[in-house]
Order: sequence, then C-alpha cells, then structure tokens
Amino acid sequence: MISTRYDSAKKYWCGNEDPSPMFHENVTVARAVLYLLKLNPDKACQISADDGSQRTNGEIYEDTFKIALNMQKNGCSKGDVIGFVCKNSHQLTPTILACLYLGAPINALDVAFTKDEIINMFRTTKPKFVFCDDDVARTVQRSLLELESRATIIVIGQRVANFAHIDDFLDDKGSQMEIMSLIMNPPEVDKNSCAAILCSSGTTGPAKGVALSHMTLQLQFCRPVMTLFIEQNDKVFSFSSLYWLSGYTMMFMSFFLGVTRIITTKPFSPEYAIKIIKDYDVALLFLPPAQTSLLVNSPAFEKDSLANVKSYMCGGSLVTQELAMKVRQYVTNGLFTVGYGCTESGGISAQMMPSAKVSVGNLAAGVTVKLLNEEGNQVGVGESGEICVKSRTQFLGYYNNPKATKEILDKDGWIHTGDIGHFEEDGQLYITGRNKEMFKYSSYQIAPSELEEILETHSGVLQAVVVGIPDPTYTDLPAAVIVRKNGSTVTEEELMKFVEGKVMDYKKLRGGVYFVNEVPMTPSGKIRKMKVRELAISLFKAKSNL
Repeated sequence: MISTRYDSAKKYWCGNEDPSPMFHENVTVARAVLYLLKLNPDKACQISADDGSQRTNGEIYEDTFKIALNMQKNGCSKGDVIGFVCKNSHQLTPTILACLYLGAPINALDVAFTKDEIINMFRTTKPKFVFCDDDVARTVQRSLLELESRATIIVIGQRVANFAHIDDFLDDKGSQMEIMSLIMNPPEVDKNSCAAILCSSGTTGPAKGVALSHMTLQLQFCRPVMTLFIEQNDKVFSFSSLYWLSGYTMMFMSFFLGVTRIITTKPFSPEYAIKIIKDYDVALLFLPPAQTSLLVNSPAFEKDSLANVKSYMCGGSLVTQELAMKVRQYVTNGLFTVGYGCTESGGISAQMMPSAKVSVGNLAAGVTVKLLNEEGNQVGVGESGEICVKSRTQFLGYYNNPKATKEILDKDGWIHTGDIGHFEEDGQLYITGRNKEMFKYSSYQIAPSELEEILETHSGVLQAVVVGIPDPTYTDLPAAVIVRKNGSTVTEEELMKFVEGKVMDYKKLRGGVYFVNEVPMTPSGKIRKMKVRELAISLFKAKSNL
C-alpha cells in the first residue's frame, strides 16, 4: 500500500521507494513489450467493443515487425518523429509498437484537433510520417501542406484515394531473414532518448510537446502493485485515446500486467460505457471525473453496474467529495481510486481508501514533493504552497522548446505544477487551487490567453478576459468578460458563435459572455484575474437564477 513519509529537516514529502525497472534503460519500451507478448502468444491482447473482434498477443507481435520493417524500408530511422491522429483500433497498437521499437518518437494528437491545432503541434515536432484515421486524412493533409511538410500520410481504417494505407505496411514484403535481422539487431536507446511526445497546454498559450523517455514509460506503467487489484484473465478499459496520458496508461498497463484491453473507436456515452463494462466484465476501469459524473447520474445506471469492477481509477481534473462518495457506493467489490498527476511528472499521488475530506491521497512510489509559498520559501505540514515535484518518471523537457521547459522546471530539477495544496499529519495531500491561469473543462486544459486572443480580433471587442466558472460535472465552464469598443453593439450570441467557429468543442464559451464597462485592474495596470472570476461567477449565477 502506498504511504507518505515527511522529512521535517528538508521539508520534503516522499513516497515509497520505486521498484527497480524490469528492463535495462538501453531497451526500447516496445522491445520490452514484445518480449512479454511472445511469452503468451495465444492470449487475447485486445478486443474491439465496436464489433467484438480480437487480436492475440502473437498477432500484435507479428504485425509490429511487419510494420517496423516496411517503415524502415520507407526511410524511418531512430529519432524520426511519427505523428498520429487516430482513435483506438486494432491496427493502431502494432503501429505504435513498431515506431517505438525503431526508436522513433510518437506524437499523438486528438482526432478532434482543428487544422490550426494540428499545425501548431506538428510545427514543433516535425513528423516524418503521420498515421491518421480515414475521416481526418484531408484535414491532416491540409495542415501538412500549410506547413510545407513532406511527411508521408498513412491512413488507418478505410482506404482513401491517393493516400498510403496501413495495409501496405502489413504486407509480408520482407523475408523472414529480414525480420529476424531486425529482431536480432534492435535499435538501442538511453535514458535521454525520447519515446513519446504528449500534448500539454502547460500554463499559457497553445499546446506544447511533453517529451517522455522509454525508461519513463516503463517505470510509469510497469507497476507490480497493480497485480494486487487485477488477475491474468481480467479486462481493462478506458475511452481515452493516446492523446491522453491515461490512454498510454491503459495500453502499457495491459501489456505489462498481461491482461486484455477493451478498445473502441466510438465516443463516450453513459449507456455505451455501461454496455461495455457489462458485456466484457471489465475489472479495471479508467474514466475522468466528467465521464464518471455522467455515468452515475445516467438513467441507464443501475446499482449493480459496477459490481464486478475491481479497480475504478478516476483522475485528470477535480474529483469532488460528493462524486467520490457516490461512486464508492457502487464499487462494492473493488476500490475507487482518485489519482493526481500531470503529464510532465506522471502520477503524483492516489487516494484509494474513503476519506471524509477531499484528498488526493498519498504520494506514489518514487515521488518527492516540496511546497513553496508566494515568497518561494518551503513550508511544512498544514501550510499551503505550490506543489513542486521530482520523480523518476518525469519528462525530458518540452520538445524543441527550452524556454517553456525552463519556465516549469527549475535549476534543481523540480517541476513546478502550478497547483496549490497542503499536506496534513497523516501524509495526505490536498489540492486547494492554482496559482496559474489554466483551468479545465472535462479534463481538457484550457489556456485563457488563446480564447482572449480570438475574442480580441472581433471588431466590436476592446478587451476580453476568459475565466472558468466552477461546475460540478465538468470542473469549469469557459466564460468571457468583455469590454466593448465605443459604439459596439456586439451580443453574447454573436461572440459565442464567433469563438465556436475557431476552436474545438471543449473550448466553447459554455459559461457565457458578460459585458462590463471595465475589468478590475491592479494599480500597475495588470488584470486582477481572481476578481474577474468572482465577477463572472456572480453574473453567471444571476443569469441562471442560482
């Protein structure tokens, strides 16, 4: 069981010691996975809830080497970044493993990304190949053309005219001797070799690429403690794609634990989640707070819907005490775990047992935390401060962005999370707020500056300030406080539609648009964001008659 130790002299809190890695740091994480898959080739590796089809460990193993060999023949080398804009499918898994085996870092984007968002990320990572679902192929193509990129697009799913297709890379073009040579001469990596580049909005502005090493992926997901919760014949499930760290968690955890992963290309709905949990007897489930809230409040949810779940993991944004207590009533034969972490550090803490307070639990193994007050001084038990983390699973830095890396990672190697919290005597960590402007809608991070910049391009807007309105289901609803230009008659509806046409769904101004004569400012001319937020909340409540 996880626990937290406090060093009163150094004012550090520490989790248990991390177990030694199973594989050497020179081994790619895919090579480690393939070794494990070959030990039990007939076992179902994954089952698609879309149609009930399955792939065995042996099939994934063989397809991985076919794809790796054909990618190598098409010019893929160690260090080449490979982009992905894909949902979870049978063909995606061996493709991911093939890239990782070759030492080619993977960079997965959300399939809902707009052209501009794809451009922003790929401008940084500069992929040599991009795998994408058939329904987003044209969007990806337009993005790469605008970037003047020569990246090869490879479609997964239905064939699309004039595009390469994944089946072309699954053809047995190579001889067994060539594949054997690839197996016998695997690319080697070291502790600083990038394996995956995950998207993170960080504290301000558009998405950045969080670079994770092969060793980090191994340490983060090869967790022997998880064998306490699930068994070899169990099944695991999450709707998360590889855009999310939780998507990596479920994929690699299933590999390292030797269990079967349920996948789907369909979006979340409470009814579909309940069907999958029941039909496949899911033992380990991960759903973020927004999906969890919708699940347990759905008319389709029954008292025994989670009866067979052994481990229900929930994280990504705030889990309220009310939600946690409600879910625990239904996880009658397992544990409901509230997790806290960030892409840059990995898992930081987890609360496994019921608590009368809204805690995020004890620190994970290998994690050390210190708290800094506003003056930058360390504080002790019961005192609030910014949560700063060191862990064996922390990132290598933001890909091709040393400036952003320096802003979050100090000279002593501490990651400054931007979250405010405190520890109590029992070692439990509590999150009480943020000292940065970011907020979350349904686990998606939102940078206010991005929406503010869009709003201020409107001819009727003089000044825009975007804040989050607290919501019990979605954490925060994006809202805008607007100062109109003289003579402007722009309306709330106009601005909501103006923004809607330029952003992904989760960035829509669901919290509303509010017009004021001026926004609260400091004497030095800086916007008082907390005051603006308080104002927006009061206007939201007045409009909603709350």
